[in-house]
Amino acid sequence: MELHQLRAFLSVRDTGSATAAAARLGVRQSTVSAAIRALEQELSAQLFHRVGRGMSPTPAGHALVGPARRILRDCAQAGETLAAAGQGGRLELAALSTVVSGPFSALVSAWLGAAPGRVVRVHDLDREDAVAEVLAGGTAEIVCTRLPVPPPVNGVLTVLPIGSWGWRVAFPPQSGTVPDGAVTMRELSAVPTVLVAAGRGSALERATARTPLSAAVVADQREARTSLMLAGVGATIVGPRLAVDAAAAGAHVRPLDPPFTQSVGLVFDPARLSPAAQGFVAAAGELDEGGAGG
Repeated sequence: MELHQLRAFLSVRDTGSATAAAARLGVRQSTVSAAIRALEQELSAQLFHRVGRGMSPTPAGHALVGPARRILRDCAQAGETLAAAGQGGRLELAALSTVVSGPFSALVSAWLGAAPGRVVRVHDLDREDAVAEVLAGGTAEIVCTRLPVPPPVNGVLTVLPIGSWGWRVAFPPQSGTVPDGAVTMRELSAVPTVLVAAGRGSALERATARTPLSAAVVADQREARTSLMLAGVGATIVGPRLAVDAAAAGAHVRPLDPPFTQSVGLVFDPARLSPAAQGFVAAAGELDEGGAGG
């Protein structure tokens, strides 16, 4: 089994065709096709269904994705002088968009600043219930998501809390009446609000279910909340980073009464961590001990 075969395999799996994979890799289509055929012969398994010009993984192909990603990642890190000691290398992470700010950003910044030559890629975790799938597929070694982690998460995976943050309410700059102090759910229910689609039942979402808010807009794009709020559509509930951005743009930001917090953490398989990932987890433990609230 050759590394170029695994690269061709993953490129075809990711792009859906040998033509697109060849364009991504900068080689001829025949080179990609030959690499896939050789890999299938060596493994004695068909890795792709050929349908028209497209290619979709067979069950054997799906099973190879995770190991192939780990092999290529380990080889890349082995080629870097500092990676063996966990001081350098490339780290593949995945994170839910709503938890990128706060403890996770602080952790990434601290880890990158501790040694030169480190590189981090953060993939988007588009579904909270896809944590185990992302880790098994090898897309990332560590996933950052909201806690508690929804199933399925098997007993092999470790969950490491890294901090939490408090939710805030941001009112448009032109709002005529804004409470001086903390805002109760009853007070918030009396004003138009910009909401996002319901999640999986956090304490805050359960509270809004008990005291329904007056939704002026429900946005699929979470980042659109601030823009719509600043335009005067209505108040919105934001995390720490968006709260700072909103206040800097002239919004009136207030705490909630009672306060609602969101805990976040890392999920990983300790038996499959590269040296770089082990160093990141160790830094997370130190950051959490020192208080990593968002």
